Amino acid sequence: MCNNECDASTQELAHPPELMFDLEGRHPSTFWQSTTWKDYPKPLHVNITLSWNKTIELTDNIVITFESGRPDQMILEKSLDYGRTWQPYQYYATDCLDAFHMDPKSVRDLSQHTVLEIICTEEYSTGYMTNSKIIHFEIKDRFAFFAGPRLHNMASLYGQLDTTKKLRDFFTITDLRIRLLRPATGEIYVDEQHLARYFYAISDIRVYGR
Repeated sequence: MCNNECDASTQELAHPPELMFDLEGRHPSTFWQSTTWKDYPKPLHVNITLSWNKTIELTDNIVITFESGRPDQMILEKSLDYGRTWQPYQYYATDCLDAFHMDPKSVRDLSQHTVLEIICTEEYSTGYMTNSKIIHFEIKDRFAFFAGPRLHNMASLYGQLDTTKKLRDFFTITDLRIRLLRPATGEIYVDEQHLARYFYAISDIRVYGR
C-alpha cells in the first residue's frame, strides 16, 4: 500500500478521490487513500459524500470495496433533501455496543414489519481477514421481505412502494455519505510505533439506482 512514497502533488504517486469511481479490473487496482493516523489518539475521521442533484431510487446493494482493511467503525448516511439534512442508513463496527451503544444485528434479523429499522452490523468490520475488502448495504435482502427470497414477486414490492411513503423514502436518496470513524487496526490496541499502517483506502463504490 501507499506509505512513504505517497505524494498528492505528483500524479504518479497520488491517490485522489476520483480513483474510487474509475473503471476497475486493472491490476493493481486504483484506489483513493486517506492520510495515515499520524495524529493518534486524535480520531481519524473522513467523510465521503456522493451527490447526484436528483432523486435516485435504489435498485440493488450499495457496494464499497476497500483496498485497506475494512474500517473498525463506519456510518452510512443518506439525504433526501440534497444534503441539507442527513439520517443514518446503517452503522458498521467491530463492536456495535462499544462504538454506538447498539446491539449488533444483521438484515436477516429483520422482518417485513421492521425493515425500516436502522441497525448496527458487525458482519463487515473484521479487519484484515481473508476476503474482507467489501462492505454492503443490503437493498435486495430488504426487497425480499416483500418480493420473496428469489425476488420473483416484484409486483408485491412495487405495490408496497407505491402505497407506503415511508418505505418508498427508505429506498430513495439524493445524496449518500460514508463517514469513516476508525480505521482497521487488526488488533485490540493501536501500535503507536507504526501509525503509518492505519488509514482508509477505497478502490470502488457502486450505487445502483434509477
